[in-house]
Amino acid sequence: MKIKHYKKYSDVPQKYRFDLEDILENKTIEQLIKEFFDLYRHEIKIKDSKYENEKTYLNYLKDHVKITVLFNRISNYISNKISTNIIDPKFNKLNNEFSYQCSLLSKELGSETVRIFQHEKKLKQWLALKQFQPFKKDIEYLLKQKKYKFSDEVEQFVLRISQADISAYNIFSILTNSELDYGYAISKTNKKIKINPSNRNQLLLNKDESIRKTTQINWIKAYLKHKNSLSLLLYQHIKNISVWALERKYNSSIESLIIDDQMNEDLLQKLYLNVKKHSHLFDKFSYYHKKFFEIKYKKKYKNWDYLLPLVNVQMNYSIEQMQQIVLSSLKPMGNEYISVIQKMFKENWIDYCIVDNKRSGAYSIGQTYGINKKYILMNFDGKLSSVSTLAHEIGHSLHSYFSDKTQPYNLSQYPIFLAEIASIFNELMLNDYLLQTSQDDKFKFHILSEQINDFISTVKQQTMWSEYEFEIYHKIDKGESISTFDDLKAIYQSVISQYTNKKRKYNDYQLYGSIMVPHYYYDFYVYKYSIGYLVANFFFNQYKQKGQVAIKDYIDNFLSKGCSLDPIDLLKECGINLDDQSFYEEAFQNFANKIDEYIKIGNKIFKLKI
Repeated sequence: MKIKHYKKYSDVPQKYRFDLEDILENKTIEQLIKEFFDLYRHEIKIKDSKYENEKTYLNYLKDHVKITVLFNRISNYISNKISTNIIDPKFNKLNNEFSYQCSLLSKELGSETVRIFQHEKKLKQWLALKQFQPFKKDIEYLLKQKKYKFSDEVEQFVLRISQADISAYNIFSILTNSELDYGYAISKTNKKIKINPSNRNQLLLNKDESIRKTTQINWIKAYLKHKNSLSLLLYQHIKNISVWALERKYNSSIESLIIDDQMNEDLLQKLYLNVKKHSHLFDKFSYYHKKFFEIKYKKKYKNWDYLLPLVNVQMNYSIEQMQQIVLSSLKPMGNEYISVIQKMFKENWIDYCIVDNKRSGAYSIGQTYGINKKYILMNFDGKLSSVSTLAHEIGHSLHSYFSDKTQPYNLSQYPIFLAEIASIFNELMLNDYLLQTSQDDKFKFHILSEQINDFISTVKQQTMWSEYEFEIYHKIDKGESISTFDDLKAIYQSVISQYTNKKRKYNDYQLYGSIMVPHYYYDFYVYKYSIGYLVANFFFNQYKQKGQVAIKDYIDNFLSKGCSLDPIDLLKECGINLDDQSFYEEAFQNFANKIDEYIKIGNKIFKLKI
């Protein structure tokens, strides 16, 4: 089945496109923007007087929710329009103008944090009143940050100069996406194909080993050619965070980055220790994967062979078939969950098709409170990976649906720390359904292989990268100058060697991971993926053991809770203690069981003799 690639967005059938007009609610985007700025200017007008008494302040808080919801509607409408055509002149111009006007008004408003601390005594009294309960958690959190606050004058200055901040991530993104020269993939017949971030994976799937080899080597070589520039960029990014954190009197820069998640360094070390403790499982899978590879391809496994499939499973789906598979796999989630998905399909919540100038990848929109449709964008290619993508993004959208439905605005916005759990849970449900409904050993082998690789790339890889970042942050906090590639690769090698039982020598090609990960610029982010994956596995195991009881608990006590509790406390209410050794042991035992099943089916397919 050939999936159509559209040249123009207007050519895409309406049933496969967003219905973004629902966000506007019979108004124009220009009308919404005017309403927003009118409300914003009123907020500036009362920025001091609102603290006169509890009534004026409560009215301000309620009006601020209206402003924020209106901002979410405007920004989602504009950003989704741009996502369907990234070169659209009208909406790019509108976006720039809106952002610029917001920045001017923000400057005029000044630091609300300063004003909050000026009226701290009043606020503490008002928070005891029942009518302030929806806002209590946010305000109490701000008041707790007082010990990290600069003087009022300095805070106002920091706010004024914030527009001059340099984004190291944007620099990294431009360098690696458009300015690095990745050279050519060269075939056995000396045919040359220019390598870029878009075609790299396809080249690594090519049957011609010469193409795969030159793709892998030249890709890494491009990074190594700029290794010291990229090393210095990463050092400066982390140095900037470190200086600000220590000036604000945090114990460490890491503490400043994980405090919002209620995370602490002891829990991070627990994660690192447990993943390293089970490194033998990663080595076991690697051993059998290479054995099966050598039987299939009759050659020794090389680093550029990691994307080659071990079994040929023909899987091509239409959009309607994809929808049906996802619905069937998530049927145990209950009537309300399924009815929302059916509405998604019928009422144009999802933008499916590949179109020229459409944003790549997939997402479920954030900041959804006040928006009826929890929109999803994807680039459907007919493969099983697209089916998995849809299940994943529906997990995010249904998390938003239940959270927005159940919680007031201020308690509905679940943090990134919790965001990946619902999406990974849906992927586990999909894979379980596919395994249970198939009698084909090759198909099962493929699904198990995907699940194991997902676990490794998320739990092992992200944890390893997180510990590498952890070490850099602490060294910079201590004043160590580690701004060269030699400095960083030494730290990277020290960390990654702990995540395998194999003894090996490393060269620069194996250590380029020290400078090539975009998430290093996300302010200590990747540990959230690891935790999210392990927590999703916990919820899935509960479902397999307890059935509908566990699903009800999952929806009522996780999806519906938003940020009504701090993340760690919310997980504890669900029976998850990240400091409990049994939490990790259960996750890795399930992982070990998947590897054993993978080996069992693999031995059957490849007739491996040990």
